[in-house]
Amino acid sequence: MMPQYEVALADFAEGISAWRMWGRLGWQEIKRRYRRTVIGPFWTTLSLGVFIVVLGIVWAQLWRQDPKAYLPFLCAGMLAWTMVAGIITEGCMAFVAGEGLIKQLRFPHSILSCSVAWRNLVVFLHNLVIFAAIAVYAGVPVTPASLLVVPGLVLVWVNGVWVATVLGMACARFRDVQQVITSVLQISMFVTPIFFTPDQLGPRFEGFVDFNVLFHYVDIVRSPLLGRAPATWSWTVTIAGTILGWGFTLWAYGRYRGRLPYWL
Repeated sequence: MMPQYEVALADFAEGISAWRMWGRLGWQEIKRRYRRTVIGPFWTTLSLGVFIVVLGIVWAQLWRQDPKAYLPFLCAGMLAWTMVAGIITEGCMAFVAGEGLIKQLRFPHSILSCSVAWRNLVVFLHNLVIFAAIAVYAGVPVTPASLLVVPGLVLVWVNGVWVATVLGMACARFRDVQQVITSVLQISMFVTPIFFTPDQLGPRFEGFVDFNVLFHYVDIVRSPLLGRAPATWSWTVTIAGTILGWGFTLWAYGRYRGRLPYWL
């Protein structure tokens, strides 16, 4: 099949502009998961909150740190990581889960990718209740740098769309990719500075953090929540990742979009 880059561009343009549709799809998926429950998506918030508080208190004692300093750091990092990892994991099944729609309707497939990124952003906003409670307890300052969380979240969403598209196509063709991604994320969680700070690695390994792309996507959200600006290198890596990621996605989507129905 000949590459159809114009079709790919039109698909993304139409899909992203149809915010009412992917916004509605995201809300419906969240409601479906927690149908007939009392507090709905706040069950995720409750379980994550208990995990953060218990782990934060125990690890603060083990590392002899002040809980009021460690708990906000751990909470902000876990909230950002949960959002990023959720986009990656659910992005793997973006097109597989929408098999019925793809085979029966003519619509921009990128709507499904936008929906994945959107619903994980909504879950993150729900989980901010945890950080708000810990911030009050620990006295986390609100500074002008706190406003940088907005462009940070926008960058995560923009990157989430192309990540969900690429992984969605890869998993539609090779279903084993999802298992590989899940395994890699489980390991990445413990080697990414979420439970520890980069300086705790020491000068010998601290430099490896600079090449951990996932850390930078976490940092552009975590640092503003803690009242400080993210490092310039984090902005550089995430913006470069956005440009390179979208360039590769447009190339791959233009070549393989037409094969999606046959892979599903």
